[in-house]
Amino acid sequence: MNYGPQLLDELAAQYAIGTLRHTARARFERLCNEAPAAQAARQRWEDHLLPLAQETVPMLPSSACWSAVQRRIGIASPVANAKRFRAYWWQGALAASLLGAALIIGRYTVWNEPKWQPLAVLALPNAEPLWRIERSVDTNQIHIRTVGAVSLTPSQSYELWVLPAGAGNPVSLGLLPRVGVAGHILTQVQRSLLLDATKVAVSVEPAGGSPTGLPTGPVVIVAVISRPV
Repeated sequence: MNYGPQLLDELAAQYAIGTLRHTARARFERLCNEAPAAQAARQRWEDHLLPLAQETVPMLPSSACWSAVQRRIGIASPVANAKRFRAYWWQGALAASLLGAALIIGRYTVWNEPKWQPLAVLALPNAEPLWRIERSVDTNQIHIRTVGAVSLTPSQSYELWVLPAGAGNPVSLGLLPRVGVAGHILTQVQRSLLLDATKVAVSVEPAGGSPTGLPTGPVVIVAVISRPV
């Protein structure tokens, strides 16, 4: 599976809050051991939520408060019901912590979701589109969605390139996913070239991408870039 920055951030958020469970949680932990980007996303979210964990400290009510509560709800056994109330108290504190964490996740994911605009549609000659590419309005990211059946051997991959305006070698924008979606945060060089360029291209490369930094296999797609609005 191709884990783009947006997906890694969402998985890391779910991991940190504890809603990523069982097999999915174990799979993400393995990914963190293998991929520095996943580990960085996990650390970032744990750092985000640490202040919340430190600030949300359950406090037991005073004895006078206990007595008032017992009188109002008709408790006959103060000891047994105090234990029950403590359990409810901790459950309430936990719920408050989870709610606060959910609000933080909303702030950093859904509410801060980039706005996208079309960049290019990639299709083989005389064939249906295989990918649709969008660019964030701040031009710092691209988002790639697979919309067709990608046919390729396991030893090959499709790589996306920006073709600089005028002279200059193609510059890689990353691998294209076989299924699903992928995202790439652009470097300053990629961003500048993409803003000036009029076309992108796709080449067939060894698994993992070009070993030279330039296209080594056949260029199978050249597409026109849609200009930012």
